Amino acid sequence: MQQQRYAEAIDYSQRALILSRQTGDRTGEAYALVNLGYSEVMQAQQLEQLEPETYEMAINYLQQGLKLSEQLGDVQSKALCLSSLGIAYLVIGEPQNAIKNLEEGFTAAQTSGDLYLQGLNLATLAEANYDLANFDRAIYTGCLGMYLLNQIASQEWQKPARLLVILQGQIGAETFGNSLQQNRSKIISVIGVDGYDYIPELLEEYRRAGD
Repeated sequence: MQQQRYAEAIDYSQRALILSRQTGDRTGEAYALVNLGYSEVMQAQQLEQLEPETYEMAINYLQQGLKLSEQLGDVQSKALCLSSLGIAYLVIGEPQNAIKNLEEGFTAAQTSGDLYLQGLNLATLAEANYDLANFDRAIYTGCLGMYLLNQIASQEWQKPARLLVILQGQIGAETFGNSLQQNRSKIISVIGVDGYDYIPELLEEYRRAGD
């Protein structure tokens, strides 16, 4: 079903892009580029297509969309662009590039107040940091992403939860707990004390669901 939706979104965005360029509607063009790039990245991810060529066109659209949304001062479109670019770079094996875009995307999503994008950026940041063996950073971003996505009832909270459970198994519960403790003040500054205290419960909930 979701796959079909992305295909429809790609078709719609392609037509919107042509129309906005013909009429000189720069805001419409920015939206069309952002949505086209985002939908192509999401569809490719869902179909588990890992070839860089699949993402090159989407990255091109997103970079154009990013430039336009910055010129227009459209923070929401900018946040979506950066988030999608981060995901695309991660899939094609460029975690450093992914991190740069995702960190900027998280800041833009905070400015626009989009909790879903904040959570998505953080969850993807956890993956990118994990790939680079930055485990401390992966724990910090993964816990925040998991909590925020869970708070808005998005099933995608399970993705960072899975990564965190794997990581905990690799480095041991004690090292994992120490890292969480070291990041306590930074985590609390984003989600508060209650959020921080809820993290172990969420991980336990994920584990129980997998049993």
